[in-house]
Amino acid sequence: MNDLTRRAFMKVSSMAGALLAGSALPQLEAQQAPDGNARDFQAAGGPGGPGRGAKKAPGIQTIYALCEVTGGGKKVYGIAIQYDAVIDPSSLALDTYTANVFPAVRGAGGGMMGAPGGPGGGGLPGGPVMAQNATVSVSKPRTVAAVYTNAEPGLLNSRKDISGKYVIAEFAHDPDLSAQSADSDRVSIAQDKGIKTIDGRVYAATTTGMDNVAGRGNNVMVRGISAWEQSHWWWDDTRSAMLEYSIYLPKSFLKNGGENKEYPLVIAITHSGTSYTGTSAETLTDGVIASIWGLPEEQAQRECVVITPRYERTTMNDYWEHTYDVENTYRLVESFLKNTWNYGNPNLEDRVDKVLKIDPKRVYTTGWSMGAMTSLWMMAKHPQTFAAGLIIAGQQRPGDVVNLTKQNVLILTGENDAKSTTWNEKCVPIWEQAGAKVTRPQERLDPALIFPISDQKKLTAQIDDYLGKGGNITFLTFADVDHMGAARKFFYIEAAKRWLLRQQKV
Repeated sequence: MNDLTRRAFMKVSSMAGALLAGSALPQLEAQQAPDGNARDFQAAGGPGGPGRGAKKAPGIQTIYALCEVTGGGKKVYGIAIQYDAVIDPSSLALDTYTANVFPAVRGAGGGMMGAPGGPGGGGLPGGPVMAQNATVSVSKPRTVAAVYTNAEPGLLNSRKDISGKYVIAEFAHDPDLSAQSADSDRVSIAQDKGIKTIDGRVYAATTTGMDNVAGRGNNVMVRGISAWEQSHWWWDDTRSAMLEYSIYLPKSFLKNGGENKEYPLVIAITHSGTSYTGTSAETLTDGVIASIWGLPEEQAQRECVVITPRYERTTMNDYWEHTYDVENTYRLVESFLKNTWNYGNPNLEDRVDKVLKIDPKRVYTTGWSMGAMTSLWMMAKHPQTFAAGLIIAGQQRPGDVVNLTKQNVLILTGENDAKSTTWNEKCVPIWEQAGAKVTRPQERLDPALIFPISDQKKLTAQIDDYLGKGGNITFLTFADVDHMGAARKFFYIEAAKRWLLRQQKV
């Protein structure tokens, strides 16, 4: 995939605090720019939405951090500068602005996927609140790689000017999406040179910079999050049981007649770090375990419904003890198979009262760490349900997963992950004795072949070769990767995702 393809965006919601609120927010319909580039944003702004408040003098009105959640945490890929008038693109140059990104504060929030230096480091969420409430003393300059105008506060694939009041200062993108980020979501910009409006007015260089701090958080756009509906609840009144989850609804479902189509279902289960104090937003923004399946480029290849639960406790510990949330997770999946789900946002006409249909032959589970353990348990206890599972750095007690013998499973671990690699090794003879065909090569794959994601030809050939050997259980290990590294890297493996969605129950 081209480095630019993952930077397509859609129109931003102006709702305050959307990123961290975790509430059922109005979801945004895909908007198309004149050049056909879709935009995809989630906003976290001040009261009344970004850019509101007292009328400002001519010139810069508001700035926005343009972010993406990656395997290495949240990364700031640009700044959108909003003016009060349409800007003449011929007056812009790479040295028109000085851009700065503030680093995340040690221990100030975020998730396990964030940068080193404390819990979460640079990960989302927590960024908007953290950046405003914590002391951030030094910002770091960020080189502007492209500058252009736009009608919306978003990056454009083409980097070509579109007439509008926004100037986009875009940064270079790190091709290694697992590289750990130290970015918070606080940014600043200074206009070092004069620019012109389309009607000939001149906005002189400014003597002071401007940041994106708003009343209740920072003005932030995060790609790929707004398309999800957050904070749904599955419940069972007969047992007084409930489980919170978020859902991604395919764009074709939201079109006329979409309710007549059957969709594959992926349940993506995150790790224990998103339990306890986490929010439904955190299951989408702490790494890409769930959110990657709803990205526009993913859905273009593998359209599916995606759900991700939010737990209030760890579902399973290292003693193999589990909570009732494991079975509740399966009950959540089971509820979708009844083809009665009609809880889409009632405030949006494209989904209100639509009944979602799931293809029972194409139900999949995936996860990392605790999420992978939960996936293994569900597949073993309910072998009739899942077409396949993508298990990343998870393990189970061998005797508890004998029922995986006839199921399709792809297990990915890191060589330096003693728990998941060692315990899955112990499962191999148990599976083989029970009649499974297991492909377990001695070769250790090279994680350097994962990035850039636009060039995975060699890795794809290797994985496809192993998957083509006829085993229903394939267990692959990457050299020099630990437990955390698995989460940061393995969800970007194209061959693994493609394999998962191609499996069908007979």
